[in-house]
Amino acid sequence: MVVKGKIEDKVEIKSSAQEFHDVFNGKPHHLANITPEKMHGFTLHSGELGSSGSIVEFHYTHEGVKKFTKLHIEVDDGKHRVDYKIIGGNFSEEYSNFHTIYDAIPNPDGEGAVVHWIFEYEKPDENTPDPTSLLEYLCGVSKDIDAHIQEEAAAAAAATN
Repeated sequence: MVVKGKIEDKVEIKSSAQEFHDVFNGKPHHLANITPEKMHGFTLHSGELGSSGSIVEFHYTHEGVKKFTKLHIEVDDGKHRVDYKIIGGNFSEEYSNFHTIYDAIPNPDGEGAVVHWIFEYEKPDENTPDPTSLLEYLCGVSKDIDAHIQEEAAAAAAATN
């Protein structure tokens, strides 16, 4: 019996929603440089970088194991939102109809943002664990991206002084 699941988490960041979205969606090939212990590579299989309908593949280490995930993406740049439907790779072996969604939501005061990660999936039975470690992993990647954006901003500010 297929069991539907949904889990979510939020990460507060100092960067703007646009800055986060520009890196995660617009420059995913940079993630291997930003967080090399977690991300190892990115391939654009079809479509355009950061555009709806594209097929992409991420190579990463999760729980000490090198893995890959092939995804179909739908982008809403106006809302800084991306819906990734997993179509191949390690997680498609255990879960079916798996969607990973992020919304980068600007804080009302204009300072920073919240990255809201949502996983919607189907698992074969109740004994299959929810993918909480992957959710924690992506929250960690979000923090790494934020730290990178902040470091670049500080370096740019220092260079102009």
